Amino acid sequence: MIIDVITWAAAIYWLIAIALLLISVAATIVQPWIAARRATRPDQPAVSIVLPVKLLEEEFDRTQESALTQHYRDFDVTVSATDLDAPAVQRMRAIFARHPAVPSRILLSTAKFAVSPKVDNLYAPFMQATHDVIFMKDANVLLEPDALAQHMRNLADDVGLVCAIPYCARLENFAAHVEAAIINGPHARILFLASALGQGHGIGKIMLFRRSDFLRAGGFDAISHTVGEDNALAKAMRRIGKRPVFSHRPVRQELGARNFADVYHRQLRWMVIRRNDEIISFLAEPICQALPAVIAAALAAPLVRLDPAPAAFATLFLWFAVETLLYMAKGWQLSWVAPAVFVVREAAMLAVWLNAWVTDRVVWATNSVNARAGARPAPVPHEEG
Repeated sequence: MIIDVITWAAAIYWLIAIALLLISVAATIVQPWIAARRATRPDQPAVSIVLPVKLLEEEFDRTQESALTQHYRDFDVTVSATDLDAPAVQRMRAIFARHPAVPSRILLSTAKFAVSPKVDNLYAPFMQATHDVIFMKDANVLLEPDALAQHMRNLADDVGLVCAIPYCARLENFAAHVEAAIINGPHARILFLASALGQGHGIGKIMLFRRSDFLRAGGFDAISHTVGEDNALAKAMRRIGKRPVFSHRPVRQELGARNFADVYHRQLRWMVIRRNDEIISFLAEPICQALPAVIAAALAAPLVRLDPAPAAFATLFLWFAVETLLYMAKGWQLSWVAPAVFVVREAAMLAVWLNAWVTDRVVWATNSVNARAGARPAPVPHEEG
């Protein structure tokens, strides 16, 4: 009797997982068209672009300079850093010098109140921004020249936060391909599906919002308690009746070469954030992964008179084939070692999910952070450098 229950439960799980795979793949393909039809804002208000910097990453000049070459009528650029003599800041000075027509400045971040060092670094530029509309991007995001104008189309009156779904590019080693398989695979598919269904969430690769809405939603006190400041901001906007949305334009995240330790710690940080802030999403995480579906196929195989091994292999092959076709349809970078990347990804994702149950320590850049540490009230004073 117990075996029958397990077999039927596995079959139901398998059907749900495969249906979610196919539906999310379809959503990933059609989301840009659906979201573009919703993006109807016609004007282009002045914007303050914020670039928090810390480390000098690969292709730093190319990605950061893309913020200064936007085809947009009125914007300025502010860099914030905790050390004005850091190599990344010196490189930004050189980038600014190449674009004298763009109003730009560098601020020294001295705030020390938030759980996340990134939030500390954002305090000065957000509070001192010249314009009410703020556009923040991470250092490894490469913007097309019309990106700001396209994302602005989504910032309607009832929208509080515009984010974009990232995809990974410029993959230069095996670890980078594994990280891209996680981000371009299950993570992207579920976000594209949510967007196609009209749902938005906070993804901090880019964030476009009005400072007036941000302050009305609680300001830094609403986001300083977590290392998932992007998701916290989306929740804060909902509380004041403003929707978070995903742009119709995804953002290109440059990976370059990665190492497995960094990939693992980065995925663990995001998983712990979901455990703390989006428990339902965290609990449902395995259903987006192939390995649990493979196990379910093996358990359910007797219902259709198959041996467990062929059923498991067929599920693994189906999942890999569907995701490979999605990569080809989206024009994302593939590798000849994609089957090995797929297997390593599945093992890594399951390991990260299990690890997230038992830890609160996460790594942000080079800092170890307690994801449950309490935040202090946001400060009033800050320095300009």
